[in-house]
Amino acid sequence: MASPFTATFDGTAKDALEFWHIPGASFAVLHGANSWTRAYGNADQESKTPTTSETLFYAASTTKAHLCAAWGVYIDSDLNRGRPKKDQVEWSTPLVEIIREDFVLADCVRTAQVTLEDALSHRTGLPSHELSYGYDGVKETKSVTRNLRNLPLSSSGFRTTLEYCNTPFIAASHALEVLTERPMAAYLDEMLWKPLGMTQSFPGYPKAAEAVKDRGMTLAKGTVWSKAPGSKDEHEGHLVEEEHQDFPEISGAGYVISNANDYIRWMRAWLEPGSGPLRPALIKEVWTSRTIAPPDDAEIECIDGVLAYGLGWYINMYRGRIVYWHPGGLIGAGSYIMLCPDIHWGVTLFANGEGASLKIKGLAFELLDVALGISEKDRTMRIRCQDRAVKIYADSRESQKRRREELCPDVPADRKIPLAVPLSAYTGRFSHPGYGPLTFTAVHVTADQKVLHVDLTSRTWRNLLIFEHANAEHWLVEKQMGQSPLRTILRAESRIGVDGTVVAWGIALEPSLPDTLMWFDKIRN
Repeated sequence: MASPFTATFDGTAKDALEFWHIPGASFAVLHGANSWTRAYGNADQESKTPTTSETLFYAASTTKAHLCAAWGVYIDSDLNRGRPKKDQVEWSTPLVEIIREDFVLADCVRTAQVTLEDALSHRTGLPSHELSYGYDGVKETKSVTRNLRNLPLSSSGFRTTLEYCNTPFIAASHALEVLTERPMAAYLDEMLWKPLGMTQSFPGYPKAAEAVKDRGMTLAKGTVWSKAPGSKDEHEGHLVEEEHQDFPEISGAGYVISNANDYIRWMRAWLEPGSGPLRPALIKEVWTSRTIAPPDDAEIECIDGVLAYGLGWYINMYRGRIVYWHPGGLIGAGSYIMLCPDIHWGVTLFANGEGASLKIKGLAFELLDVALGISEKDRTMRIRCQDRAVKIYADSRESQKRRREELCPDVPADRKIPLAVPLSAYTGRFSHPGYGPLTFTAVHVTADQKVLHVDLTSRTWRNLLIFEHANAEHWLVEKQMGQSPLRTILRAESRIGVDGTVVAWGIALEPSLPDTLMWFDKIRN
């Protein structure tokens, strides 16, 4: 069987990476008994270290399949099955029965209802709340889980809507640690990675950094392009490197670091049930659809048929065959895995560019088309995926302009009510039970003008909030992640107390709850 990495594909891949300003990528393909890898570009811009099949990348949310597999192994284990029937854990076991003191949601009924499979299929009705963890006191799986009680739920969505959310996976990670009495990393290594020969997969940055130092491996450095994709001045941009990230608090939601070589072994474990620790019944359970994606899901336009989610995997049809896949993304990095069991085929791609799982996933479909024997003129999915990505970024730029008007539609054009007190009075520390403390500072943007900043770059998802006065005590907030040029626009309100001081800030920090302000009360010294 010939390698799918032909000269034609090499040219296509290099063009795609150049188009999206992604410095390096590594691919792995498995087809039957054969496997191939191919790497492009540089893993590190400063040193110009070439990318190889051994280059380590952040696996990001493809980690979720590792967690679900680990849970499947535990459920089938003698440790679990040896207990009295009433004490055995099943996919349908409520999380509160496993971690009773730790798993509490804002609604007591929902607390009792949410099961393990609900948590691992994005159907809890819990929004992402991504800025609610990664600060002092909420930096490990247990504390993130215990903090869920302080976060508002969606008014609907329980077992009806796919609402992508990392925190239920974090709670499931903590629950598995409680049951096995060992860290998640140790359990993954013992039950999955070692049996599969995955010696180049690591639980987070510190372990990967040890491999870089002791074994001479390379960890790809994440990057962003300084200008927004599709903007008029995009060509004037340059690559900006992001610092390596360590966030043990996200654990089974996105903590794995691995490479193309190991993911060949990982894909084979799923495509050859029973040859390793993943038994056929386990794989069938994990690949059973639990949730249907809403029709406005960003992925819908580039799939065939209904998009569903199992346990840690998306599921849909492609050219009449079922495929299982998952994207992954962190600041400056992206990953993508797709399996087609009908032809015993799989592909994984890793890249060190922002949004890579969206921008270049069409290359994965190109490789699948090759495996399916689709003629070159009929291979349209790669172009569809790229066009879709271009449209998403164009819509994002336009929405930033519209969002300001949508969030503050009633600001009079001829009259603007000034702030009640000087800008300096709005600074200081404020705190929310679930989102923790924020520090507001006044920062010069010109010699004569200041704006308010909240620096959250030390949290898991590194963000900067920039506050712009709209009218009276109403504000617009630009939310920037890492060094990305992209912005999300939020709304906020400040509250003046009877004593004439700023006593609270309300910020719509959760995008899926645009009308819900998280209120941060003034911290009094």
